[in-house]
Amino acid sequence: MLCRRLLFWILLRCADCFSVTVPSSPVLGVRRATAHLPCAFEPVSDLSDLVITWQREEDLQVVHSFYYGTDQLERQGRDYINRTKLNHKEIPKGNASLSIAKFGLKDAGKYVCVVSNSKGTDRGVVHLVYAAFYSEPKLSILLNSTDVTVQYEMEAYPRPEVMWQGSGGQNLTGQVEVSSESDGGVFYLKSSYMTQSPVFNVTFTLKNPAVHQKLQRHVKVYISDGKHFSLG
Repeated sequence: MLCRRLLFWILLRCADCFSVTVPSSPVLGVRRATAHLPCAFEPVSDLSDLVITWQREEDLQVVHSFYYGTDQLERQGRDYINRTKLNHKEIPKGNASLSIAKFGLKDAGKYVCVVSNSKGTDRGVVHLVYAAFYSEPKLSILLNSTDVTVQYEMEAYPRPEVMWQGSGGQNLTGQVEVSSESDGGVFYLKSSYMTQSPVFNVTFTLKNPAVHQKLQRHVKVYISDGKHFSLG
């Protein structure tokens, strides 16, 4: 009975001997860039029995595998062929972080990092989220007999924060139209401001908090005879 208790105590202690460390907060991946999924473990001097496996959590699809001292990609999911990479120089230091090139919307999700060595086995889950830098806004001026509409068009993801302001900084009412998500992982967005004034000065601001991007454009319009206008 005493031996059983001792064995249970040893196994319980050993369960705490090895652990994998991953970020507790979501990790951002940017469209068409290389995404980095951090994963760290307690290293050992002998790497002969080290096994690193990255998988998608929802379907356990193999994203990248490493054992016998080299990458083992025979069972790698087709979506990740020639796109994933471990830093082999950092592995002996306990770094099992994975890089995914040409990151896209379909790559967003939860990834499981499983590491095994002579000290034990542990796993961690990395939540990878997607964002895209906004494209340069395209300006259009729509003029008719009663009013003028200033409109910007752009690609964006996620849906941006949009603001129109007057020359005194006052908040103006704008209209925002967002199309459905495209295959490229972006929204096509139109935002406009309409006025009946022949002379006006407005500022258009677009914010992408996910990647800390801010675009601001100033427009001055002078309508001379109801048919012609100039931009300041």
